[in-house]
Amino acid sequence: MKALHMNKLGPALALMAVAALAGCGGSAQTDAKQGTAPEQKTETAKPPEPVKVTMYNHFNNISDDRLQQFIIGPLKQKLPHVTFEVVKHDKGTTIEELVAAKSFTDFYYGSNVGFPTYMNLQLQQDMNDVIKKNGLDLSRFDAPYVDAIKSFGEKGEMYGVPFSANMGVMLYNKAIFDKFAVPYPKDGMTWDEVIELGKKVTRPDGGVNYIGFDPGPISNVASSLSLPYADVKTGKALINNNESWRKIYDMFKAAYEIPGFVNAGKYDYGANGFFKDKNVAMLPVWALQVVNNKAELAKMEWDMVSLPNFKEQLGKGRSVDIHMLAISNVSKNRDVGVEVLKVITSDEVQKMMSEFGTPSVLKNEDIKKAYGSKLPEFQGKNVQAIFKTKPVQPAITKYDGTVGFYVEAARKDIATGAMDVNTALRTVQEKSDAKLAELQGK
Repeated sequence: MKALHMNKLGPALALMAVAALAGCGGSAQTDAKQGTAPEQKTETAKPPEPVKVTMYNHFNNISDDRLQQFIIGPLKQKLPHVTFEVVKHDKGTTIEELVAAKSFTDFYYGSNVGFPTYMNLQLQQDMNDVIKKNGLDLSRFDAPYVDAIKSFGEKGEMYGVPFSANMGVMLYNKAIFDKFAVPYPKDGMTWDEVIELGKKVTRPDGGVNYIGFDPGPISNVASSLSLPYADVKTGKALINNNESWRKIYDMFKAAYEIPGFVNAGKYDYGANGFFKDKNVAMLPVWALQVVNNKAELAKMEWDMVSLPNFKEQLGKGRSVDIHMLAISNVSKNRDVGVEVLKVITSDEVQKMMSEFGTPSVLKNEDIKKAYGSKLPEFQGKNVQAIFKTKPVQPAITKYDGTVGFYVEAARKDIATGAMDVNTALRTVQEKSDAKLAELQGK
């Protein structure tokens, strides 16, 4: 992504002239009366030249509203000479099409999970030098987010700068627990504890099949263990004979085996089950899912607790999931680009983001404490639960999407009883290896 730069000269040049005269033993007033002082000329700083900076919004990972509120608006105020133009991911403007047309943008905006696509097109450049030159202080950022970006390099290269974070949390519907007189979940629970609690509210009542706990996608649970999907060197999956993957599949099996969970083959209730149908009592989600569904939450009695994990990993959250900006190697506006980054990662902008429910990437505890404070739907809620687990480093490979497809597909077989865990793990391994071999031309 690109960086921007603007210098402002101070307005006190006239005072400096007065001081210079006084330092020579005279005064401006006396010399003027004697007619010896030269005519005073006020110098004004030359305004910065107008510049246009462009940003590619990969997979439209930031909404128009957030673009305006957290990027374009602050830039108009702080860097009025900068015109900021956004190119959306669309037909005719895919990242590959822009590269082929030699019209890629100054900035790339996307997630660290999607960053390999950008790197595969050889658009990245090390920003360490321009960051240092223009005074962007990386020590202000939470270390896991900086480390996640540096993991893409081999020698500490900084190919981008964190802009916003996404973190895991577990929502719960208080009305369902109240209905069956069951205690609410609490911070710091294990998956086993959540499953046991979910059993108490998984039942039919009044024509509604209530589901106590939907674990969601397997990938989200795996991310909290920093599990790689494949070995890049061998080109093979890392699923079968892996105790961590077995632990995850066993957990899903235990959740799905609760009487009443699977109904007429349905096992995946997810966000719709919680926010719209309102028959799911507990659901692990991303923080931005909470914000995006605040209108539905306003109609519910709800709250949140910290993201559960396995006993050995308590306190750890999902793997780092950030949106970042990277200055591409085709940009001609590197210095200006860093000035843009300094504005949108300033305490002022990051606090505003936090107040409106987007987790900040900065260490600043006051900014974290302000999380959700401008959202009426968040008042009185346990919103600080989001920060009670710490993100872990992701294990991202170019094969994740391929293997991940088969990992998720096996969830249906486990839920419906079509496969036991051993068979599911072995099948995922075999299908993944076959597909990876095909992709590698073996």
